[in-house]
Amino acid sequence: MNVSIKMGTLALSACVLALTAVASRADGLNARQVAEKYDEVLRESHTTVSTKIRLSTCKYRLNGASMQCAEKPRVRVVENVAKYFGRDSRSLGIISEPVGDRGIGILSWGYFDREKVNDNWLFLPALNKVKRVVAIKDSRDSGSYFGSEFYIEDLEEPKVDEYQYRLLGEENVRVLEVAKGNVDVPAYVLEWTPVAERTEMTNYGKFVMWIDKERFVLLKEELYDHDQVLFKRRNIKDLELVATVWMPRQITMDNLATRRISVMEREATALNIPVQDEYFTQRTLTDSAYRERYLTQFRSAWK
Repeated sequence: MNVSIKMGTLALSACVLALTAVASRADGLNARQVAEKYDEVLRESHTTVSTKIRLSTCKYRLNGASMQCAEKPRVRVVENVAKYFGRDSRSLGIISEPVGDRGIGILSWGYFDREKVNDNWLFLPALNKVKRVVAIKDSRDSGSYFGSEFYIEDLEEPKVDEYQYRLLGEENVRVLEVAKGNVDVPAYVLEWTPVAERTEMTNYGKFVMWIDKERFVLLKEELYDHDQVLFKRRNIKDLELVATVWMPRQITMDNLATRRISVMEREATALNIPVQDEYFTQRTLTDSAYRERYLTQFRSAWK
């Protein structure tokens, strides 16, 4: 992997790597209203999504303002399927490459209700075992997404009621779009701080999002630990409009504490395809033949 990304550039949304193309301008919103609009855009952009992702992780060194891998990257190909159930969501990601990791999977059930804790299960074929994954405060190894610098919580929609908000101001953010190249986009700068109950379940003491004022999509994000020290940055590259959804071709998570970087590269996508509810079960995690019957259908819709 040859990573050459300017420090502090663009950022991506969580969950299924999808951003909507809603274009309703709404100046003068307060902090909570910006968060609610952002959440609405995330949850209403599509009903289902199937993606093929190339996930690479390596330690890096700095060369001026860019990063370069200091070791051979660990590369995995993941097939991920997600679906919304009202304001709740479910997703299932399975490693298809390399052969030695094939079949390792993560099943996630996300709930909009703050009273419900999201459910995540990890399946390890070598042990023939399903393990429940629980996020724990200050445990930076808990909830890693297939050993990468992305945590499972980084790929979930944050629950609006689990945070307090502060609008830090507005800034123009330089955004790389496939059709237009680099463009400057006006953005809200919104700080999210977890409430007491959420603090015990998250690795983050706060995070700051730069949210597009027109489309309400995430342009840049900084994540802080519980000592309020910046330790991760989420970046996006090559944002493009797929049907009515903005999707980045490349996403990075830069862990400043470990100097490790993970890169998600979207290789194929299908939106709003039929996905049966029973796909998001532990049987799909553990039964490869059962799972393959569904995946064959989803792959046929990839573009």
